[in-house]
Amino acid sequence: MTPFDFDLVNPSRFRRRVREGSRPVRPGLLFLICILLAGCPGPKFNPPPSVTPSPTPTPTLTPSPTATPTPPPTPLPEAIIPYSHKDVARLFSGVEVHSQVESGLGDVASVERRALDSYVLDLQVHVRVPKAAQTIAELSEPDPSLPTVLPGLAAMLPTSKVSDFYYGLYQLKVESLGRELGRLEQLLSKHNFFDCNTILELTSPQSARKVLLIQSDMDVNADGSDSDRTSEVDGSSSNFQPYTSYRWPKRTDQPSEFLGDAQIKLKQAETELSLKNTSADRKKALREQVEELQREIGDLKHFSFLISKADPFVVLPGFILRQTNHAFLPKLGDYVVVIYGDKLYPALLGDVGPSYKIGEGSLRLATQLDPRANAYNRPASNLNVTYLVFPATADPTPGPPDLKKMRDRCETLLTDIGGTSGQLWEWADILATPTPSPTPTASPTPSATASPAATSSASASGSPTPSATSSPSPTPTPSPTPASLAPSPSPKPTKASAHETPHRHHHEDGDTRGD
Repeated sequence: MTPFDFDLVNPSRFRRRVREGSRPVRPGLLFLICILLAGCPGPKFNPPPSVTPSPTPTPTLTPSPTATPTPPPTPLPEAIIPYSHKDVARLFSGVEVHSQVESGLGDVASVERRALDSYVLDLQVHVRVPKAAQTIAELSEPDPSLPTVLPGLAAMLPTSKVSDFYYGLYQLKVESLGRELGRLEQLLSKHNFFDCNTILELTSPQSARKVLLIQSDMDVNADGSDSDRTSEVDGSSSNFQPYTSYRWPKRTDQPSEFLGDAQIKLKQAETELSLKNTSADRKKALREQVEELQREIGDLKHFSFLISKADPFVVLPGFILRQTNHAFLPKLGDYVVVIYGDKLYPALLGDVGPSYKIGEGSLRLATQLDPRANAYNRPASNLNVTYLVFPATADPTPGPPDLKKMRDRCETLLTDIGGTSGQLWEWADILATPTPSPTPTASPTPSATASPAATSSASASGSPTPSATSSPSPTPTPSPTPASLAPSPSPKPTKASAHETPHRHHHEDGDTRGD
């Protein structure tokens, strides 16, 4: 085929040759080419898959926000404008605070900064001192059952007198507010200001028995220790003290569990005091601490004390016990009856507390009123606890409480003032260790041998009640003579024997004691 012949294999090349060549294409041949091209199938392509188009969603028209007009700016003052603002708030202690801010025109700041009266905070407390309850109606308001529980109360009220202890207590409260006003966190709380409903001096017309009637709430005193009776005293509560004001000479050589800690603290204080770089103010505080620790160590070595968890006792403000020549003066060790509802609890006056607070009992007493009571949770927040303090009834020789004797003595004292229709509580000695039974004599008959299970049961009960069946008593261990028990005198007998110095307690009102 010539170069101008039709290229059936590559038509594109043929067309290029036609363009480049000089020979014309014949019409017949051109017609044949068109027929061949029309019958020749072209390249096959797979068509795209058919897809149903999704409908176009109709757009939601969002309304155009209405333009908020810009408020005009507050015009600035063109001169000093006097300002005044008042507010009322309530502190956590229940005190209502009325505050007021006032401003006025002064001198230039460089002058006012030096002026003492240019920026002043005026603190002023307004408080109403309550009157003492004295009538049956007033005494019954916090405790409606009191006239029934004390049937002789009505006969003593006509000659009763509001004790000057009551007026002294509230005078000390007001003075405390004045001292602490600049330190609001130490300001006496509303609860502790109104913690006394009355202190009455009563005298029975029949027996002439004197009694102080105090209506108050009950906070908790967790102090005290006595290694002669037990070494298991929980001293973990805040401001715990291992001693109480009521004390007696130790009767064994068992050292106090708190003695070691006090000796370590004393050594640390003395070491810091001896350092040359210790400041004068710090040395003054350390000397006071050393004296206090020396006194505490002497007390722990030579005295035993009440135990809060085991002994029922109450606490009175220290100033009451420091009065002299008072007809109703109570003393440490005096017998007390605590009335709560229709139950009466025998107790001792065992400790002194802050002079501006009243109403406090030991853990043993508090948990009897409310099992949930502890060192931080008072058993009674209302003024529905009545304390009957019988002056001049303390035993001549102090010692660990005899709970049975305490109840018998309180029963007699209640009879002296007209008796009671309530239940006089009988305390169990939770520290008493039962006397071990003697080893039974061996018997040839096996059935006569004591049952080990029975022995174990009797020992576990812890009951001091003797068995009804008599048994041979073991040979008693001779007790040491009183002379051998007497310890050497305290190195500071005057300070240690006073027992009336109020010491800090851990119950200065908190949000965990039922306010």
